Amino acid sequence: MLTDKDVMFGHLPNKVADYTLRELNVTPQNVLSEEGSKKQTTKEFDDGSMAVVTLSGQTRFNISLQWDILSHEDAGEILDFYHDSAKANGMASTFYWRHPTDGHVYVARFLGPLMQVRQAKYGGQYREVSQIQLRIEGRKAE
Repeated sequence: MLTDKDVMFGHLPNKVADYTLRELNVTPQNVLSEEGSKKQTTKEFDDGSMAVVTLSGQTRFNISLQWDILSHEDAGEILDFYHDSAKANGMASTFYWRHPTDGHVYVARFLGPLMQVRQAKYGGQYREVSQIQLRIEGRKAE
């Protein structure tokens, strides 16, 4: 039986990322949520019963990361991974991401745009990348 720490790792295939030179490794301060799901559709009937059709047997994991405040360096690392066409190129390419609590390295891709906020109350010293979402497509092939 898998421990809570290894559930995601145990249900994903080994995979090689598109970009392999560096890992994205910035620990969130506020939120780290993990949503696991299967590609399935459901149909509920009048009697309350339900039919489920599984379209793919593979489990999918989406991760949400959130920061209230980031140094210029950490914000720059996230934004560079997203915008650099040789790295993630937005949502186009996968990359390695180190999970901050289970210690495993996964193959991830961004699921949407990034928004950076410059907080005037901190005198421009810090940035906020309010939330990013990653699709975890596999675990790093060893």
